Amino acid sequence: MSVFSHSRITSFENCPLQYRFRYIDGIKRDTQGIEAFMGKTVHAVLEDLYSDLERARASTAATYADLFSRFWQRDYTPDVKIVREGKTAEDYRRTGLECVRGFFDRHHPFRTGSVLGCEMKVEFALDDDGRYMMRGYVDRVDRVASGVIEIHDYKTGRMPSEGRLRGDRQLTLYEIALRDRWPWVREVRHVWHFLAHDKQVILSRDADDLRRARVMTIRRIKGIQATTRFPARKSALCSWCDYKDICPAWEEERSGWDGATAATGTVPIAPDVEPRTGQYLLF
Repeated sequence: MSVFSHSRITSFENCPLQYRFRYIDGIKRDTQGIEAFMGKTVHAVLEDLYSDLERARASTAATYADLFSRFWQRDYTPDVKIVREGKTAEDYRRTGLECVRGFFDRHHPFRTGSVLGCEMKVEFALDDDGRYMMRGYVDRVDRVASGVIEIHDYKTGRMPSEGRLRGDRQLTLYEIALRDRWPWVREVRHVWHFLAHDKQVILSRDADDLRRARVMTIRRIKGIQATTRFPARKSALCSWCDYKDICPAWEEERSGWDGATAATGTVPIAPDVEPRTGQYLLF
């Protein structure tokens, strides 16, 4: 039985052929986009911060900015690819530093609740029979009052409209998982931290929202499982795709690339589009 995730479903929605390459054919890639790399590095710093709040309360933003720089230097490799023209690794490193500093300054001394977990793994069934299983990792969960928890999600990219957030599937699925795990939960708040903008959005779901999320996600999984043809779906997101070099939809364009472009992997793209990559949804 396959276990699905929000990112796995999103991969199919973005491009069925990418889904096939990644989840059916199991084609592995060593490269990753720098947006995803920056997001992972910021997440690692914030996980470290919340692992020892007494230390964090006695620290300064500079402490965690330095930790970000050390993680960046340790993990950055030539396999991290830059897609956007005119952008450098240093541009992204500076953005990541500002994300960390801004978060620290906004939330210090970190006394809004007790941390129940960071990078918390959840695995749960969408149906009573356990036929449709989901898995995910929650950035952070806090208990802020008796029976009240907050699901925190860190974003390092663009800030979407509130309307788009109201239709967000990822945190809604996490709420389903945590309510199943903890029967004592009576209220759940979804908290998005848009770190590059120093903004925070808090929303909640009602019982009908949760029911619809279950039904729609099961319907989507059934559709994926019934699929036998996986066509490529070209879009601006292709510039970040790990499989563009083998995608038949780009065969003609690949033959026309010049040497410099092929070497750097940099291609012109729409300026207002960013990737949605794995766990870290970059808007």
